[in-house]
Amino acid sequence: MSGAALDKRFPALAGELPRLQLAELPTPLDEAPALARRLGIGALAIKRDDLTSPVYGGNKVRKLEYLLADALATGCDCVVTYGSVGSNHALATSVFAARLGLKAHAVLVDQPASPAVAKKLRYLLHVGATVHHAEGFSDARRVFENIRASHPGGPQRVYDIPWGGSNWRGAIGFVAAALELGEQLPEPADFLYVSGGTLGTVAGLSLGLRAAGWPTRIIAPRAVPSGAGATERAAGMVSAANREIHARDTSFPLFDEPLANIELRPEFYGPGYAEATPEAVEAMDILREAQGLELDLTYTAKAFAGLVADARAGRLAGRRVVFWHTYSSAPYPAAMREADPSQLPPVLRHYLEAASA
Repeated sequence: MSGAALDKRFPALAGELPRLQLAELPTPLDEAPALARRLGIGALAIKRDDLTSPVYGGNKVRKLEYLLADALATGCDCVVTYGSVGSNHALATSVFAARLGLKAHAVLVDQPASPAVAKKLRYLLHVGATVHHAEGFSDARRVFENIRASHPGGPQRVYDIPWGGSNWRGAIGFVAAALELGEQLPEPADFLYVSGGTLGTVAGLSLGLRAAGWPTRIIAPRAVPSGAGATERAAGMVSAANREIHARDTSFPLFDEPLANIELRPEFYGPGYAEATPEAVEAMDILREAQGLELDLTYTAKAFAGLVADARAGRLAGRRVVFWHTYSSAPYPAAMREADPSQLPPVLRHYLEAASA
């Protein structure tokens, strides 16, 4: 049952938080012995969060169980969130909001055009999301304020979901995920590789693993243009989530050194957001050939490229390693091809014209 590991370990925390069951948990943990031998890793397992839901999978579903539950609990009938034009998070939020009867607004910033981006835009329109364009991160806030001020139900009924669903409430989903992993592995992992995006997933896993007493080191190859501030943002997110969790269940420890088990890795990012690197392309090919799994070049392929590089450097010899697969493998509905492109802001329509999806 979804959330069982958190319910058992920290029942007071679970009881304090509204939560919906959107994901089918636990997700599988697939051992990959042949791939481990090929790469020179002691043992390798793949955490299949691509299978969180047959509707739309990936890591965002775990966060949305808590975020959308809070939206409903606070009487909201509308959610606003943010991302790039090809944002998995904005799409996942819109898909599940629609299933709950919530109106979704997706505030999107530009990224390189591709068939994958075009597909996500069509899917957003298919589920009835209202799509807005923002010039950048600061402009996205202006767009939110306009949505909030003009909402027919009043501004108090508009729920603000941050980029990537990454705040303390969203991170709870990955505290639970870390405890779930603890029930699946016979012994602690030495390393866990996961994409370093808005860092809510990383923060939750970090706290959950520390609460379980595991010495696992989280390796998070960078996937977003976070720059030099990534370390401070990661530390702030871990600390804030830790304080909020402890305030609701004092049996959950308060930890020193928020980045004690986190290693942020910038060298796999490449020239820009959503721009492929040779290492990511190779990593994608390796996992497809060995396991039949698809990665995306924006996030998961860069994370797996970090794992491959470390394995080739000998760092993972004799070690137990987990790769957390965060990209949805759920098929897109055929009906989304009928979505009306005129519902997109004119400035975004070129994404459909530039890439056949």
